[in-house]
Amino acid sequence: MSDLQTKIGGGLSKLQDGLQQGKSKLQTAQEVSQLKKNASDATTNRTRIISQLGELTYRLIRKGEIQQPELNEQAERLLQYDLELYQANRALESQLRKEPGGDVCECGAAVNEEDTFCGSCGNRVQLSEAPIPVPTVQCPTCKEEIPETALFCGCCGSKNG
Repeated sequence: MSDLQTKIGGGLSKLQDGLQQGKSKLQTAQEVSQLKKNASDATTNRTRIISQLGELTYRLIRKGEIQQPELNEQAERLLQYDLELYQANRALESQLRKEPGGDVCECGAAVNEEDTFCGSCGNRVQLSEAPIPVPTVQCPTCKEEIPETALFCGCCGSKNG
């Protein structure tokens, strides 16, 4: 009988040791997971701040407040993409206005003439009227056509005139 008790006691000890090791491994896995999450969050925040820093620097370069040849060269490369993006957004906006019910709320959702409020954001709908032609000039920086009375280019932000 005592031999059976010894074997059962030994088996229980092994079982308890196995459970303890399992708990330890689980705790380690949870700690590693938390550390990975912290590292990922820090990377995301760092990337966001670097992006904001880049945007701020780019604006200062475009305003002429930073004069650094390497940065100015990179800014010139970005200017082409700004122009493409600006023209694509204008064409998209123009296309949306041509479609039936092509008016768009300030939130970007499509609205119809009979709508009083936007179905997406709840704002009061203000339908656009046909634009009145305005005399334009070419921006000296990006060559986009801008209203001649504009103080700054709507595409690149350069001062007009």
